[in-house]
Amino acid sequence: MAAAHVFQVTEPVLFNPQTGRLDAARIAREMNVPVGTIAEAIGRKAPGVRKHPDASSLQGGLRRLYRIWVALVDLYAGDKGNARIFLNAPNRHLENHAPIEFIQNGDLAPLELFVDAMNFRQPA
Repeated sequence: MAAAHVFQVTEPVLFNPQTGRLDAARIAREMNVPVGTIAEAIGRKAPGVRKHPDASSLQGGLRRLYRIWVALVDLYAGDKGNARIFLNAPNRHLENHAPIEFIQNGDLAPLELFVDAMNFRQPA
């Protein structure tokens, strides 16, 4: 029986050191996408996310992105460059869509399932 995957990589850079909360701007920088893309992914308006990137009200959505990003970086043994390439490359397991398309459309569930399947080495 497979144990639940525990993230080996922690990404303190994704958290605001003053508040200890996830920060949308920091996540955007790490993923190399605009803050507006992060806002879309979590169903929020970009101006509000830019103004308060670590707001308490954003944390639920940001946690979903965090889990996806950290899992990808972990799968690529800490190589963020390869994780970014993965985000932007069409993937046959996602009907030839690039994972970034799901983020841009705010449809994170398929990526969460895909990353979980990859972590457990199961077919997607």
